[in-house]
Amino acid sequence: MGKFLLWTTLILGVIGGGLRLFLVRTWTVPSDDPLLSSSIAPTLAPGDVVLLLHAGNPGFGELVRCTDPDEPRRWVIGRIAGEGGDTVEVREPNVIVNGRKAPTETACAPAKITVPHPSTGEPVEVRCNMEELGNSLHKRAYSPMDTYGVKSPIKRSVQPGFFFLLSDNRNFRSDSTTYGAVPEETCDTRIIFRLWSSKGFSDADTRLMWIQ
Repeated sequence: MGKFLLWTTLILGVIGGGLRLFLVRTWTVPSDDPLLSSSIAPTLAPGDVVLLLHAGNPGFGELVRCTDPDEPRRWVIGRIAGEGGDTVEVREPNVIVNGRKAPTETACAPAKITVPHPSTGEPVEVRCNMEELGNSLHKRAYSPMDTYGVKSPIKRSVQPGFFFLLSDNRNFRSDSTTYGAVPEETCDTRIIFRLWSSKGFSDADTRLMWIQ
């Protein structure tokens, strides 16, 4: 019995180590980019420790980490709202893909959150509801009563081999509405799980959560 347990432990350890080495790795969301910090709310926050999945190809609706098209030594985080051949239209705060508006559902819990303004650092209250892109039902931040970060409606056709990224915070965006579609090969990792937030493992509200 003891030998069985020993071998089981060793095998599970090897499998876990292999998964970590080749498929899943931990990463801490940067906290030195104010716009990125605001754009990823309410799904993520700066300082979050997350798991990145390197296996398979990212798909429509998934939250991905990509190389910053303006600074290759940095990262951007966005949700895939359009793939090659898609037509994406953004009308604040909604996204319309191939003529179909992404469905929205009831408010999040909590229904309102506060994020820092990326330019001034002042707290800005925004609403939160649920949006569906593909198989992903995720949180979306927006503020219909003000003009923080609001841009004119845009409509783009996505070239083959590219992704159109969209920030979950529609008021303060760092996504393809600003820097254009990004090459698929620069988005080789999906953000799938949050281990804990910048507040540490003791923050029960944000630890051990699947990322949709």
